[in-house]
Amino acid sequence: MPQATILVIDDQESARTFFGRYLEEVGYKVLLADSVTRALELVGAERVDAVVTDLRMPGMDGLAGLRELKARDAQLPVIMLTAFATVETAVQAMKLGAFDYVKKPFEPEEMEIILARALEHRRLIEENQKLKAEVAGRFRLENMVGRSAAMLKVFELCRKVAGADVPVLVTGESGTGKDLVARALHGLSPRAQKSFLSINCAAVPETLLESELFGHEKGAFTGAERSRPGYFRQADGGTLFLDELGEMSMAAQAKLLRVLESGELIPVGSETPVHVDVRLVAATNRDLEAHVAAGRFRKDLLFRIDIVGVRIPPLRERREDVPLLVAHFLERARVAPGAVPPRLNAAAMRILLDYPWPGNVRELEHAIEHAVLVARGEEIGPDDLPPRLRDADGRKAAWQDPALAEGSYRDARSAFEKVYFREVLARAGGSVSRAAKLAGIHRGTFHEKLNRLGIAAADDADDGRGDGD
Repeated sequence: MPQATILVIDDQESARTFFGRYLEEVGYKVLLADSVTRALELVGAERVDAVVTDLRMPGMDGLAGLRELKARDAQLPVIMLTAFATVETAVQAMKLGAFDYVKKPFEPEEMEIILARALEHRRLIEENQKLKAEVAGRFRLENMVGRSAAMLKVFELCRKVAGADVPVLVTGESGTGKDLVARALHGLSPRAQKSFLSINCAAVPETLLESELFGHEKGAFTGAERSRPGYFRQADGGTLFLDELGEMSMAAQAKLLRVLESGELIPVGSETPVHVDVRLVAATNRDLEAHVAAGRFRKDLLFRIDIVGVRIPPLRERREDVPLLVAHFLERARVAPGAVPPRLNAAAMRILLDYPWPGNVRELEHAIEHAVLVARGEEIGPDDLPPRLRDADGRKAAWQDPALAEGSYRDARSAFEKVYFREVLARAGGSVSRAAKLAGIHRGTFHEKLNRLGIAAADDADDGRGDGD
């Protein structure tokens, strides 16, 4: 991660020089400007990650500068400083897009925390923009998204077999998206313009499943007041998706095998075969080989269906897909057409990355829907997530402790830093060099912070990764 660049704008040389030196000491690259005009030149010449600007200056003031800066880079965090704070000015600054509004004099450590929030805010926006591009690009197959090696293999296999007119068996835990694979196979096949029908074999009583699948004649059984074509005949020319195949009775399995082998079915109550042209996709979360061994599933049917097998890995095995899925679900969960979807902050994303997801992708989708509905602002935090996710996290952020409100500012800052540096170190796999790069500060400074906070870390000075500059 490149070293973050902070632009400080102040017409008083002593103020900007002092603050600039402080920011350099804590690991930032600093640009200094004595006017908004000079600041705009610097912004045009190189990347600036955040701006701290005085409000009252000769010529173009801070508010006018804020307008110009946001016009050049809408995502640029701008922090306003003033010794003459008024509610009206603060409201105006925030309406123009200021990230924060700070009254002079201020503690440099206080500004350091605000800058850390501003940089994290910008990082999340840029990451979300990147994720949106990825969702729309090669990390997508129909309504499925993923960038893990396992899911990219699933996408590749689906593209290869979609055009082949053979049965496909999709396996995976509940909630992994087996139905989406079936729809993708249909959508990418020559049958895409024909019907796609789906039936959950576990949701239909055993006595009615044969009738639902193969149809029946009028009077075939009590209550059969008229003939019905059944799912196979309705899907003629298209694709039929049989979910929860392992719940099908042995009698229904025998009829299904006949359809697959001959392309013919016999409706319940009839003796006349009916020809159908249907591509079958089946799914199960059961171990069908174990069912065969237990005498609950036909071995010949398993061989006939499992010509091509697609296994969908559970979400806990592909956690790198979580941010991409979150971006996908946030787009779908817009509260109104054209509305800007909220974004997750780093703490909420960490909870999602750590959660084991027993309900897989379906559970994640519902969690995002919940968060969007309860979030009050543009940012989703841990408190907006479903309680079970927060409880499972088991790690109450230090700065959420109500007891800190009774302590000093220094205590609160120390608690924040402990959590922050531990999180960055964990994201970097324990490597101080990599963690320093993620934090955007010098490796030596990062080490000093760890020592001061009492956080143990392995010494990787000779790991060949550089010193974090």
